[in-house]
Amino acid sequence: MLIGPTKPFKSEPAPTRLPAELLPELVRRKRVLLCLDYDGTISEIVRDPAAARPVAGVPETLAELALRRDRIALAIVSGREVAKLREMLSVPSGIALSGLHGLELVDFDGREEIVCGARECADDLEKVRKWLGENVPVGKGFVIEDKRFTLTLHYRNAPATKARHVRDAFGQYIHDHTPKLVLRDGKMAAEALPKGASKALAVRTIWQRAGKDFEPVYFGDDLTDEDAFGELGDCGVTVRVGMQRPSAARYCVENPREVARVLRAMASALPVPSTP
Repeated sequence: MLIGPTKPFKSEPAPTRLPAELLPELVRRKRVLLCLDYDGTISEIVRDPAAARPVAGVPETLAELALRRDRIALAIVSGREVAKLREMLSVPSGIALSGLHGLELVDFDGREEIVCGARECADDLEKVRKWLGENVPVGKGFVIEDKRFTLTLHYRNAPATKARHVRDAFGQYIHDHTPKLVLRDGKMAAEALPKGASKALAVRTIWQRAGKDFEPVYFGDDLTDEDAFGELGDCGVTVRVGMQRPSAARYCVENPREVARVLRAMASALPVPSTP
């Protein structure tokens, strides 16, 4: 059996719509750790992953929120590399960045680190690199994304039957030949990455750095975000972005444009900072 990501059980209910005043009211009363996935959460899903950019208004709102570290600890949690997040988002200082499902971290003070154990997977990753080069057809709609510590096979633009065949063969190879790696499925993508890497690891680490006096809020849209929803459980507020389906998240919003509106409402609800 292939090892994959945490997936919502069919018996789990679909999350309910996020009440409009829930998060604005929360930031009025408490300090908040706000964790945001990137693709499909603050940017739309696009055919070319390299072309994904934040929806209108998000960069300005994030910059405003980043100035209120007294009230909000802000983090971007993504499967992308930290360097790519910086390039695509123009990240203001004071925002933590977790890349590659928790393998890379830039903390709130700008300190950078690689999670222990990631480099020990280099030999297995090289095997996967070679397999992808030999087994993924060129010019058939597949995109291979090499992120040093992870390798992603995107098949959104490939014919469905061929995509399923290549994805399954990819997963089987990881299972049979790379004991230090695991396959994780996303939206029309499959990723080989070190075992233990997950957005659960990412949010756990970031919450420790922020401090337990911060109430966690997590927005995500993908199957990989289910790990973070499960990690937080009944703690804080978990929000799935997208159409309703069974999920470990408690709430949902429709799309990244709605996320942008929620972030704007949170920024507007922040108490005026006290003067010294």
